[in-house]
Amino acid sequence: MIAVTTFVSGSVILAGCGVASGNATSRGEATPLSSVLRWGVVGNGGAIPELQLDRPSLVTGIRGKVVQIATSNSDGYALTSTGVVYGWGVNSDGELGGGHRTPYETKAVKVDFPPKITIRALANPMPFDAGIAIDSAGHAWGWGLNGADDLCLPGLVHVRPQELPLSDVTLAAGARTHALFDSKGRLLACGSGDAGELGNGSTASSNVPTPVVGLPPRTEITALTASWEGSGALLANGDYYDWGYNAAGQLGDGSTTNRAVPVKVALPFPVKQVFQGGSGPQNGQTIAILADGSTWAWGENDRGQLGIGSTKSSDVPVPVHVPHGVAFVRVASGGYASYAIDRSGRLWVWGDNQHGQLGVGSSRQLATRPREIALHFAQVSSTAQNVAGLQYRPPQS
Repeated sequence: MIAVTTFVSGSVILAGCGVASGNATSRGEATPLSSVLRWGVVGNGGAIPELQLDRPSLVTGIRGKVVQIATSNSDGYALTSTGVVYGWGVNSDGELGGGHRTPYETKAVKVDFPPKITIRALANPMPFDAGIAIDSAGHAWGWGLNGADDLCLPGLVHVRPQELPLSDVTLAAGARTHALFDSKGRLLACGSGDAGELGNGSTASSNVPTPVVGLPPRTEITALTASWEGSGALLANGDYYDWGYNAAGQLGDGSTTNRAVPVKVALPFPVKQVFQGGSGPQNGQTIAILADGSTWAWGENDRGQLGIGSTKSSDVPVPVHVPHGVAFVRVASGGYASYAIDRSGRLWVWGDNQHGQLGVGSSRQLATRPREIALHFAQVSSTAQNVAGLQYRPPQS
């Protein structure tokens, strides 16, 4: 299932299928809000002028309680408790799923699913210029650009969601030109395989779901993540496997060799949560929270994305410099910058800030160690230089 973080009495609850669980209404408890904020790059620098927001700004147009957010390279998405999906951002390839193309939507618009379809989870991250969602019956839906057949569909552009040829889907993730799905307990992939990101033992691409090979048999997968030509799967026992592009050591296996079959990352403790970042060949890395509460990272670090106090990259996992007394419970990365939420919901940021993606009110560059910004979030998602966060109300003293 897709895990979503909410905060209750200072603790973290991982709620399945993108829907927050637990009541948080009494005094002293954290109350999730439906306020979604965005910051970083607005537009794509092409037909849409590239603007940037140096501070988090409210996304308008969303109706209902938001329970999950996700981002694509130039878009954001929100899922409400009633199974409705909203999107905002670039829409030149129909990636907002509203049935038409427009240059850009600042206000969130409703994704136009067929009648009686209730969405229970979003892929996070989303594929390049596209969206993927899972409905209450376990069907996967895709919309937007399908340039490398990463949506497992025929046709280049889909301005409305189309049902994918998969069933019993529990997990999904996508990035650039490929996507991953857990379907009937099998891990499948569609799209480009240039760097081995499909995990099928070759660099061949596929326009139909192809099995990922090399994972331990009869193993439950609890989370999927993806980045620029990279893929990863977290197993129920806490083992983490990744595969694909590895020019900067993104796979954490002590090499810079691409892998077309999953490799297990050697870590001192089981993994609790993990996220790959990367929107291009020069900025990929992975960040993971382990069972002992520590946070580790590996891969490209020329902008300080690893949070280790330097700009030295690493092809093996290294500990993030988490401030004393702070414990991270959720991490994310867009490739050039990284993010974490601590037990009290405070957001911490580090890495590049050229496009305002740290949300600190300026474009001052480089924070090589985590720094706090004065906002509380239940979730954060980032792809490329755009960031979205789901706010929550901190406990009353």
